[in-house]
Amino acid sequence: MIISKLSHGLTLFSRMFVGALFVVSGLIKSNDAIGFMYKLEEYFEPGALNLEYLTPYALQIAIFVCIAEVLLGIALLVGALPKLTTVLTMVMMVFFTWLTWYTATCDPFGMKFISGADGTMVEIANQCVLECGCFGNAIPLTAYQSFLKDLFLLLLIIPIFIAAFRNKIELNDSQTSVILYTGALVLTFFFGYIMLDWNFPMLYLTFLLLAASMVRRRVQHPRVEWIMAASVVLVSGLVQIKTLTHLPIKDYRPYAEGESVIENRLSADELGLDAPVYATEYTFKNMQTGIDSIVLSSDYLKVYNDESFKSTYEIVSYDGAEVKISDGYEPRIMDLIMENDLGDDLTDEILSHKGYTFLYISKDIEVVADEGAPGQTEFNSLAVAAQKAGVKFYGLTNAGADFNAQFATANSIPYGFLTCDQIELKIVIRSNPGLVLMKEGVIVEKWSWRDVPVFSDIVYIQ
Repeated sequence: MIISKLSHGLTLFSRMFVGALFVVSGLIKSNDAIGFMYKLEEYFEPGALNLEYLTPYALQIAIFVCIAEVLLGIALLVGALPKLTTVLTMVMMVFFTWLTWYTATCDPFGMKFISGADGTMVEIANQCVLECGCFGNAIPLTAYQSFLKDLFLLLLIIPIFIAAFRNKIELNDSQTSVILYTGALVLTFFFGYIMLDWNFPMLYLTFLLLAASMVRRRVQHPRVEWIMAASVVLVSGLVQIKTLTHLPIKDYRPYAEGESVIENRLSADELGLDAPVYATEYTFKNMQTGIDSIVLSSDYLKVYNDESFKSTYEIVSYDGAEVKISDGYEPRIMDLIMENDLGDDLTDEILSHKGYTFLYISKDIEVVADEGAPGQTEFNSLAVAAQKAGVKFYGLTNAGADFNAQFATANSIPYGFLTCDQIELKIVIRSNPGLVLMKEGVIVEKWSWRDVPVFSDIVYIQ
């Protein structure tokens, strides 16, 4: 009897914990599905998993994973389709655990063989993904931390799996619902409050549970569990559409509203903090055995004057890989450079401007041009009004001066263009194109091209 109660309690706790965490994890990815897509594209690279044929479908895969994770989390909490749910959850967690293990054990200096275009084997360098993207920019876990997290969740799924196939799980009765829903909402609240600084996850979970519960109460149908699943997909899908067609609800990147771009670019020395320490790998060969040995540049002086070392080893290369030997502060923004058509860096000048500055941002201006420059009429109207009021307005793209000039002429654009690194522009804003408003280097507000404001409506800037 005691063992049975303990087993039942463990199953309830596991369903509550895993279900709530799946919903939160799915929401965080769904909140920034574009960012999750970028992470998947890293995994699809030849030097990583070598799945380049999936790259064109990275966004669709990202959306599917986001909604599937949320759906499985709710299914665990409500007890719907227990056998199917636990099998799919187990498969997903086994895959995620393998993926984070693969990421954590990747050798950044190793090599791998892949099949070339002509069918021959080609040796290329490993491309290691440093972060798995499990919680996006909200909680940047290392690959090893992600692996431990997934291993823990995998262990929690085992009692759910056993209970499901012993027919101990079914659609919740009222008492089970109260226990699981209350526990999941409390857990989600504290997780959102402490770890995410965001209360929306609890509201999101509430809406999902309400949607599933309302269907269950009002629909009398033998396939009611599938209809409950459809209601969950509908709610999560609406949130997904909102974040894709506009901007993420919550921004955790160093260009979020309220962030100081100037401060986020400061180095460890400028902040009086310890910076990471790196060393270079020197290769020496043992002249007796012919075996190579690695000595870090930070340790080289310890053996430099050692006569026995010099008589035994000869240098092969001082040009080895650079490795981090101690952690330290690294700037959150490292590659923001805004150059004009002459190659002059105007970054500090723009960030230190005493007043408001608009930045039209395009991570891929050629795609924008091919799509007919969406929102350009609104951008132009805003720029004319802003410049008339003395507010600076720049275009910032990934293209060179020639293409920028052609695009400006073709679309009668009244502001000048600067060039920036494409990867950095992807971080600045998820919309292509998008709009950023700064004041003295601090991000004030951001808009997607669908939401470009009228200048007179920005009351705080008048």
